[in-house]
Amino acid sequence: MWKKQRRNTLRSAPFPPDWTRILEERFPLYARLPDEDRKELQGHVHVFLAEKKFEGCGGLEINDEMKVCIAAQACLLLLHRDTDYYPGLRSILVYPNTYVVKTTRHVGAGVVEERPESRLGEAWHLGAVVLAWDAVHHGTANPDDGHNVVFHEFAHQLDFEDGQADGAPVLVGEDGWFRRKNRYRA
Repeated sequence: MWKKQRRNTLRSAPFPPDWTRILEERFPLYARLPDEDRKELQGHVHVFLAEKKFEGCGGLEINDEMKVCIAAQACLLLLHRDTDYYPGLRSILVYPNTYVVKTTRHVGAGVVEERPESRLGEAWHLGAVVLAWDAVHHGTANPDDGHNVVFHEFAHQLDFEDGQADGAPVLVGEDGWFRRKNRYRA
């Protein structure tokens, strides 16, 4: 009950003018939203920023532009949903640009290959989303190019909400029924 009240208070708080300016200047999709969707998005951004921790990696210092742009895109996926704000997510780790991780893969017959892999982002089942800021900035500024790392990684977070990473997030239809892979349940 306390969490619900706190979230309601956050959602109804005035949206800071500096955050509005960031969205108007840096996130073109924001201007395309109807007023009621902008208001809902602002409320979600308030909750998201209050509950999630942002950490700069690779020497990156996190600022309000980064937090608001990432939060707005993550929260755009929550519009018109009954949401728990990505419950398994605690932190958003942001690198200045493409980062490299060491990966291993089994190639057969007991042979394991280790190699570096460049990444723009990744979503962990529990705990974190990792993003490259240059890719975030590009995706935010170019909404029509089909390349948005924030949408991509937070779609994975939605998929994780039911405990399975199977490409089929739980969705609720207008009639209130949960839909998943063409199955229905109350």
